[in-house]
Amino acid sequence: MPEAANTTQSIVDVFLDNFNVFWNYFLVSMKKFDPMNPFWIITMICLITFTLELILPKKQPYSPVGRKNFLLDLFYVLFIDVIFLSIGFFAFTNAVSWGFEKIVVAAGGHIPLVDISLPANLKWLEFIIFFILVDFAQFFGHWLLHRVEFLWKFHKIHHAQETLGFASTRHFHWGEMLVFKPLLYIPFSLLGLDVTSYFAYYLWFGLFLTFFSHCNVDIDFGFLNRIFITPQTHYWHHAKNIPGRYGVNYASSLSIWDQLFGSYYLPKDKKLKPVLGIPDNDVPDSFLGQFLHPFMVLFGRKQKQSTIGGKEVRETKGKK
Repeated sequence: MPEAANTTQSIVDVFLDNFNVFWNYFLVSMKKFDPMNPFWIITMICLITFTLELILPKKQPYSPVGRKNFLLDLFYVLFIDVIFLSIGFFAFTNAVSWGFEKIVVAAGGHIPLVDISLPANLKWLEFIIFFILVDFAQFFGHWLLHRVEFLWKFHKIHHAQETLGFASTRHFHWGEMLVFKPLLYIPFSLLGLDVTSYFAYYLWFGLFLTFFSHCNVDIDFGFLNRIFITPQTHYWHHAKNIPGRYGVNYASSLSIWDQLFGSYYLPKDKKLKPVLGIPDNDVPDSFLGQFLHPFMVLFGRKQKQSTIGGKEVRETKGKK
């Protein structure tokens, strides 16, 4: 998605310019099918993963359409990927990035701090660097959502789901995007990366993995579990019968981060099954209720500190 040129001096002007950029881009996008357009990419990934969920064996005993919150999950896809962007989040993200660059320059620095952009014949390598950087940033952001109690109150909406399907990946509170999503753009300002030439490829690969990881499919992915996020590992991320308090398998695309930082979990005992949801679930079922829930908890009433996982799964050493 193109960004407006940061030539203005006011952050308000930057916000308004990017607001117009988004709407112009969106309106043009809807007039013609383009497989490299973000809106069409998400639409096609939804169709592909939904089809896979229909035809592949089921992990959980519910149908893709008949499960609880299927229609709510579809609405979340529309809300997160279209409505929320259109009412200003795209503009907000670019304004934050612009403001950060201004602060760096005012402090005597320059943008980029380190230019790691590569020539055209090495764009494939630049894409790999970009992918690894984004994926680690998302892993770290996800780790914070589980570890910081304030952030968990927002992320809890995503984990309260007791059934999962392809669209469940977008069933989360918009507040967590405001907290850390804009920060994903800052490293690219500092490193001089121009991602426009391969951003669509990243979306195709990264979004497919995240949507597919929530699919209700029963497949043994073997060694791939240790490289990429899969339903086999991610369903344990959504389980309450896990070891420890803060959850497991935070990976966005590459599960290597979980292995490096000790948060990877996939029991060898096939009799152990993930029980989806969170302990003492007090999250409402409606979109409006979930919209308001974190604020009600934070400002409306006191609540004891919540836990992410439930009781530890007792296993002998070497079971993970």
